[in-house]
Amino acid sequence: MPLRLLISPSDMMSGSRRRTPVTLAISVGLLVTLPGAGRATLGAQPKPPAIPSPGGPPPLTAPLCKGESAILVDAITGTVLWQKNSRVRRPVASTTKIMAATVAIESGRLSDLITFSKHATQTPYGNLHAKPGEQLRLYDLLYAILLRSSNDGCVAVGEHLFGSGYAYAQAMTRRAQELGATDTNFITPNGLHDPRHFSTAFDLSTMARHALSIPLFSEIVRTRSFTVERSINQQDCLIKNHNRFVGAYEGGDGVKTGYVKQAGRCLVASSTRTEQGRPWRLISVVLRSPDMYGDSARLMDWGRSNFQPIFAAQSGAPAATAPVEGGTQETATLVATQDLHFIVSRSAAARLDYHLDRTLRAPLRPSEPVGTLSVRLDGQVLGQVNVVNGHAVTQNWTAAAAPWTGAPLLLAALVWGPKYARTITKSARRRRRRLPSGRNGTH
Repeated sequence: MPLRLLISPSDMMSGSRRRTPVTLAISVGLLVTLPGAGRATLGAQPKPPAIPSPGGPPPLTAPLCKGESAILVDAITGTVLWQKNSRVRRPVASTTKIMAATVAIESGRLSDLITFSKHATQTPYGNLHAKPGEQLRLYDLLYAILLRSSNDGCVAVGEHLFGSGYAYAQAMTRRAQELGATDTNFITPNGLHDPRHFSTAFDLSTMARHALSIPLFSEIVRTRSFTVERSINQQDCLIKNHNRFVGAYEGGDGVKTGYVKQAGRCLVASSTRTEQGRPWRLISVVLRSPDMYGDSARLMDWGRSNFQPIFAAQSGAPAATAPVEGGTQETATLVATQDLHFIVSRSAAARLDYHLDRTLRAPLRPSEPVGTLSVRLDGQVLGQVNVVNGHAVTQNWTAAAAPWTGAPLLLAALVWGPKYARTITKSARRRRRRLPSGRNGTH
């Protein structure tokens, strides 16, 4: 009995509203691995692949991206959809504040009151206009840092959490490298220029992916305006978002602008739209761009036109059914233990393989591990997830006893049959000897 996919292929097909969607061919196969014969390793997560752009840039009146470095990635998987000089180290200006805010949030000290030192208030381009001794909550300062791009706010936070702005920048560098941003080095916490201060488009996309997974960060960067509480300068409490991508582009919901002369115009942008009934978020980075909003919009449009997400499994939800031997029911429901989401070209054909580490035989317990769901495209594994049995499957004792009615019973008859036959023949002879003879009797 074949496996049955519980995800309707038609549910995977919804494309952009601006074109006719391309049908995605889905085939499902059962790969059974006998014990000790290449058993799949459960729980391994392959590195998200970089999928080549299908056919190059679309026909546009302008280049896809005028910036010197750029990248477009899927926010969940990190799949690289397009890139240009994405590993080249460059000054990145205030996009630095993505990591400044991330480290501040992860400190867990959002209710701390931050006191501005005289040094912090003298920070170049310190647009919060704080006075020495002024206090703001760290929570409020996050809005000032991410929306207004407050340089003085970054220094104040650094002095409070780490003793100095430079120590703050060092902590940001360590955290960035932990996330995989290995071509990043921060000298200032706010992105003010220093020749030793650099990052790359790829690294910024990596930092942004992590930051956007933090609910508070994601909430802040999509906010249009916010009113902070201040202890002294109470005439300057309204914080507006400098990032015009939010609100101007459909689904635009972040992330951070940046500019210094040495870096040029920089933008880390994100947009989220509904696809297949679920949110799909893309992240773009453009560095030293003469048209950072236009570049970002063209990248987003191109990505959504040429690629689509496949939500192959959802954590805790049924993903497929598989045949069961010797059970009171013929199939078991396979439940995914985590989400499985990947990106394919709109013209691609994907094959979904349910790779089980053993043949399923009753009885099966609920939540019993039964194998791995793998998704392959042209032989390449795009992702895999553990699956468990969804419901108890009891053993069919009639079926279990069935083997004794076949060959084993015939073998028993061949072994014991002659012995029983001889015994029966001897008994019959004894009975005949005891009977009176009809010829010599009185009858």
